[in-house]
Amino acid sequence: MNNRQHEYKMKKLDWFVLVLLLSSPILINYIILGVSVGAIVNGSIDGWLGFYGTLLGSIITMFVLYRTRVWNKEDNEDSRKNQNKILKYQARQTWLEGLRKQLDINYRILNFQETSIAINNITNGNCQIALDYLMNLNKDIEMQGYSFDMYLPEDNFNECEIEYIDCYRNILKQYGEYINDLILICGIKTTISQGNDVFQYIKGSIKRLEELGKINPDVAPSTFLKNLDIKLNSKCTFQELEETCTLRILKMGNIHSDKVTLLKVTNNLLKFEEKEIQKILE
Repeated sequence: MNNRQHEYKMKKLDWFVLVLLLSSPILINYIILGVSVGAIVNGSIDGWLGFYGTLLGSIITMFVLYRTRVWNKEDNEDSRKNQNKILKYQARQTWLEGLRKQLDINYRILNFQETSIAINNITNGNCQIALDYLMNLNKDIEMQGYSFDMYLPEDNFNECEIEYIDCYRNILKQYGEYINDLILICGIKTTISQGNDVFQYIKGSIKRLEELGKINPDVAPSTFLKNLDIKLNSKCTFQELEETCTLRILKMGNIHSDKVTLLKVTNNLLKFEEKEIQKILE
């Protein structure tokens, strides 16, 4: 029996008891009046009144007990629902705190301070020091991508989550490509300083990435590396190669501006999740 059928049955019972109480004076009056006008009424008036009073009292008592039991059951059901709401609210609050920490880590992974240190070392010719910074940054980016995917599985995303995910993955991809390009620039500069064949080094880098791309579709030569390949085919000079590398290094400002957008969508996401959690208690 569903709730609507149960409520309908309770209303019928309530109406029955109410009609019985309202009709009691009529029945009592009939017993007394019937005797007074000579109608045949088996038994004495006092006997009938006592019987009817006992019967009516029993019905009222049973109804009150039944009603009390129903009310207690409804109260217990409401208490259970409220308890479930509280438990769900607490669980979502714990999830929100975890999400808040994850979003903070996501933001901090875009470490432009250490990136700038690496760039300064590249500019000053300290490519090995720069490479140490860049390799650590690259490792953090790869680990962060897996961590974020586990925290927000790809199903039932709301609009704010989609906006955040698209923005974050876009800037993380740009930042990851930028770090990898800086690693490549370190290799180019080191190869040149050692007097080795830089053109062969670039060709080899492209070939390695293409082979990795066959295993992992997400791996592919960057636009910067493709541009280098085009320049090599057009017989560019070392100076032109250096200029291309310098222009790529200066592109960090574009990624840094996107970080402001990431901050905005992060705040929007947190506000949305907070409102959704508050709705649980309504």
